[in-house]
Amino acid sequence: MFDDLLMLFEKGGWSFSDYRENPRTLTCQSNDRSLKVLLVRSSDVITYVEHGGADAGIVGRDQIEEQNREMIEPLDLNVGYCRLVVARPKGVSFEGAGKRKLRVATKYPRLAELHFLSRGIPVSILKLYGSLELAPQTGLADQIVDLVATGRTLRENDLEIVEEILPSTARLIVNPASWSLKNKAVMELIGRLKPHIPVKPVISG
Repeated sequence: MFDDLLMLFEKGGWSFSDYRENPRTLTCQSNDRSLKVLLVRSSDVITYVEHGGADAGIVGRDQIEEQNREMIEPLDLNVGYCRLVVARPKGVSFEGAGKRKLRVATKYPRLAELHFLSRGIPVSILKLYGSLELAPQTGLADQIVDLVATGRTLRENDLEIVEEILPSTARLIVNPASWSLKNKAVMELIGRLKPHIPVKPVISG
């Protein structure tokens, strides 16, 4: 997703020679020094913004919905398109009704639990941080809830998508204090990015 975002920022008038020269860096500044960028894990973006480590951040809708924290979200950037889905081994349905709960492995425990409970399906949620595709293969879980772009990794591991929970694209989020105290700079950021946002989500891979 970062390459798509970098292109979007460059179209907005910012260049990042430092990053181009050293893509492994964790911080970089635009050539005009008006923006400093931190490269952090997607699950950490909201924390950095919420606690003032950054004025604004870019993160997927999946993380916004999972973490369920109040943030100002002024812009959908329409890049980094993917889907949060339920998947299971091909041709295998859960027959454990009345015996045990459906076991679901996921990095999104909140969204997974809400999804199944809304359908009246009792579940046991197993939070994992690594390759979820291994969970059904080892008998650890019956199904998984994971983020997919093309679904290729699922197919390679003989998993099939059962249903989609939500689509996700990259969103601009802003710290409420920065929204008030640095509103001019924030609005300039939005104004320069908005004309270059793709009309439809960019699907790559």
